[in-house]
Formats: sequence, C-alpha cells, structure tokens
Amino acid sequence: MIRLAPTLLVARIGMCKLPSDIAAPSLNSPLLRKLTLWLVSISEEAIDVLLSACHVLEALFLQDIHDVGRLHISSPTLRIISFSATLFGREELVVDDVPRLERLLCRGVDCETIQINKAPKLKVLGPLSPHVSKIRIANLVFQGRIPPSLGHSICTVNILALKFSGPDLKAILGVLSCFPCLEKLYVIWDIYLKAKMKNLHQYDPLNPVKCLESHLKVLVLKNYTGGEEEVGFAKFFVFNARVVKEINFAVCDRIAIDKNWMTDQLRLLQVEARASQDARLKFRSGYSHLQTNYVNSSDLSIADPFS
Repeated sequence: MIRLAPTLLVARIGMCKLPSDIAAPSLNSPLLRKLTLWLVSISEEAIDVLLSACHVLEALFLQDIHDVGRLHISSPTLRIISFSATLFGREELVVDDVPRLERLLCRGVDCETIQINKAPKLKVLGPLSPHVSKIRIANLVFQGRIPPSLGHSICTVNILALKFSGPDLKAILGVLSCFPCLEKLYVIWDIYLKAKMKNLHQYDPLNPVKCLESHLKVLVLKNYTGGEEEVGFAKFFVFNARVVKEINFAVCDRIAIDKNWMTDQLRLLQVEARASQDARLKFRSGYSHLQTNYVNSSDLSIADPFS
C-alpha cells in the first residue's frame, strides 16, 4: 500500500489491522480522493497519519471500525463522511475542523457519541435517530431520546433524513425546529428501531416550525402503510407545510396498492384542504420493509444520497 500510495485515486482497505506506526514519514497520497476503511482495527494515531497523508481527500467511508475508543477526524478537504454498522463498538466519533464538509451520512450507527465541530458548509445530514446516545453539531445537541434544546439551530442543512420506529409527530417537529432552512425531509419508519424520544415539546401553532412556513419543498415518507397514525402524521404536513411541492409516499411492499386504495388515502389525507395548493401527493409501491440501507453514499455526483 505504501509503495502504491502516491499514485492512488481511490483506496479500499479492509479486514486487517493497521499499526499505529504506519510509516508516517514515507506515507504520502497526494492524489487520493476517496478512502474506504471496513472491518479494520485501527488506533487514533493511525487514522491521524492516514488522513494527514491525503492532501486532496474528498470522501471518507468508515464501516465496522474496531479497537479505537475515540476516532478523531480532521481534514481541510473532506466533503463527505459516511459511517455505518457497529462503528468502533459504542464509543465516540469526533469530526473537528472540516471546513468543506457538505455531507454527514450515518448508516446503521451504534455508538455512544457523534460530535461535529466547525462544519460551516454542512448541507446533507442523516439518517438521525434516537439510537445514538448523543449527537452534537456545533451548539446543537441531540441526546438519545431527549429532544434537542430549543433556541439552537443549523441554517446550512437543506436535506435531512430522520429514522424513527413509528410516526412520532412531536419528535419530528422537535428536530425540525432546529433546521429552519430545510428544503427536503425524509422520514423513515424502521420496524426494528425500538428507541423512542421522550419529554417532547408540545407543538404551538402560534409559534410554527420555520421550515414548514417558508422552506420545505419535498417530504418523503418511507415504509408507509396508510394506517391511522401514519395518515394523521402525513395530514399534519398536508395542512401545515405552506410551500411544499411534493409529498412522496414510499409504500411498504406488504401493502397492495390499487386505484381504490389511493383514492381512499387521498380522502383520509383531506388533500383539498392542503396549505400549499402546489403540493402534489405521489404514491410509489414496493418499498421493502426489511430494507436497512437508506443511503447511497458511493457516488458524489448524486445530489441527494437518500433518494
């Protein structure tokens, strides 16, 4: 690897243990733009050496990283960080001083803390869920099942994905209040996710969620079944998202969609009373209720990795 490092554009390292003294003086990857580490045992010192040797690195993918209590990532060039599976055994990921970071993608994460400092260009985030004990982005803190504190917000994020066990409207609205400029929202209902948020804030119509008033253009509901709670959840956005253009329903593959089913759904959702007259409701069948990979992180040219 060290011998080829100066010529590599893309590297995938897996199923190995990287030593702490990973030849720091000689390791140099001036052309490397995409790095994947999977099923790797690595120390904090080794990851620092790797990243410092990559002068134009844009994408970092981490999957099943082991034997590190605190993984610290700092890079002036990274645009995307994607991590998944049981990342380093319920420990801590710290992303510090990443001025060009645009996407933070969290797939199937099982760790104690994710902390993001100095990411002024962050645009795409998620899927966030109560399963991670603590997520801190600048001054905004998502602490497991406790909703984020009101008064803090991130204005740069315009695409957000959230993953919950069911249609928990209060939880979603608590999170949305922290993203006033959000344009596209994905809500994923995962039947295998048991954690739920608690101590939720009551929605106040006199103090509406800002993104619903002026920014949210697209809402996507994944694993939709058309049950009473899900209809009530979706209807809230039909009535309150004032500039939304599309509400897309990715219907669970267990549901047989036909014309009568869709007609009944439109009646229950009361689309004639929608807040945005430009809103179009679209139903798409065949979404697998067993699906666990919600993110397309491999292609940087894709503007929306959740689509």
